[in-house]
Amino acid sequence: MGKIIKKSIKRNQIYKKINSDGNETIKNYMTEWENQGKIIKTPFVELSKKLRDDHELNFESKAICNWWNILDPRLDHTPYSKEEKNYIYEWASKYQENGNIQWKLLQTEMETKFGKFRARNELKTIWNVKKRQLGAKSSNFKKEDDKNEGESECEDELKYDKPMLNM
Repeated sequence: MGKIIKKSIKRNQIYKKINSDGNETIKNYMTEWENQGKIIKTPFVELSKKLRDDHELNFESKAICNWWNILDPRLDHTPYSKEEKNYIYEWASKYQENGNIQWKLLQTEMETKFGKFRARNELKTIWNVKKRQLGAKSSNFKKEDDKNEGESECEDELKYDKPMLNM
């Protein structure tokens, strides 16, 4: 009997790149969608169909995130200031305690406070980098504490042994 080979299906197909014509289609469609008052609740499903029909690009709706992260003309792609980063750290740590962090809320608050409309993906990235750094520092401190803890126990034993030697 022959070997059965399963074909894997890549569901989101993010490995493909959207060409400049596709990006232009996304911009035009989203501008039209906003001007209509955002009537359609699932714009990326319709956009996926439009890209498939107009440009023969087969993307699932979840994979079309270029609008939110890159193409939206309101997005400010300048580097973040220290004040902005600190605000993100404080805001995300506050809302992380409540469970799910709602990046859309942070995005609007950042626009109000700093006058810059930032991509949600960038906000998440800045927070996750900081969170990883804090995790690495805490694990290093724990390793140091474990290392020092063993040494202090030995020193304590030596202190208790010294008086017994004099007897």
